[in-house]
Amino acid sequence: MTLLDKFHSNFVNYVGINIESLGEGIAHTSLQLREEHLNSGGIAHGGVLATLADTAAGAAAFSLVPFEKMAVTTDFQLSCLKSCSASCLKAIGRIIHGGRRLMRAQVDIYVGDTLVATAGVSFMVIDRPGA
Repeated sequence: MTLLDKFHSNFVNYVGINIESLGEGIAHTSLQLREEHLNSGGIAHGGVLATLADTAAGAAAFSLVPFEKMAVTTDFQLSCLKSCSASCLKAIGRIIHGGRRLMRAQVDIYVGDTLVATAGVSFMVIDRPGA
């Protein structure tokens, strides 16, 4: 079973986020925007960008912790730089600090080659419930 096979989230699946690649503290994710992802102005809802960023960061963290542990988000900062609509969003999450108890990730979200948002996400490493 690969690392990608082990990463599973019902919420991520429900939203429609794809984990394109995963490993060594880096995750590449994508989301094809659908009507339900747009706000009343017809552009990507900020919550969708936040969900994509948290998923990319969380997947990157997942790639570094043993399976009996998990990294849970403790704080999150998102900067939206450009609006976007009806496109495929790509997010790259990178662990920039990978300690035993605390981790920090940087995420960049793109439409094509255009950077549309950045995020910083911190995690606490805890024991996985039931493991």
